[in-house]
Amino acid sequence: MSEKVPIQVPRLAPFITLLGAGLVIAFGVAFFAVLGNVPNPQRLMTPIVVTAPPQFTGNIEARVAAADPGKGAAIFEKYACNACHRAEDGVGPALRGMGARAATRRPNYSAAAYLYESIIEPNAFIVPDYANIMVSNYKAKIPEVELFDLIAWLLRQ
Repeated sequence: MSEKVPIQVPRLAPFITLLGAGLVIAFGVAFFAVLGNVPNPQRLMTPIVVTAPPQFTGNIEARVAAADPGKGAAIFEKYACNACHRAEDGVGPALRGMGARAATRRPNYSAAAYLYESIIEPNAFIVPDYANIMVSNYKAKIPEVELFDLIAWLLRQ
């Protein structure tokens, strides 16, 4: 008969245990670090009262008046605004009636100024009952000519 040679198993158990414990600790620390930086949802949904019209309002009104609203629908789709803003319902405020609602969202803001600020600085005012999820790079992403065409179109919705 042939002799059975015992198989040598490396003693990795202590190493694997330490590695596992280290990973659990590292992920725990990372989790709590991220959790500590999450803003208070109530603060995000509390409107800020503006007592005077923003300085940029006059310029916005003139630029929107000179814009081409006929190009707005294509721009709306080009930048995937329709992914969140739909005619009746969606993740973001509804498209239907957006122009009329924009005029009432913030005191001392025109509808055009409100839409402008909402697109380029979406964290400036969060509509009650909506989450703070709008993409915040549209100021760099949408050329100003297209931005004003889009706003002119939104005002007619």
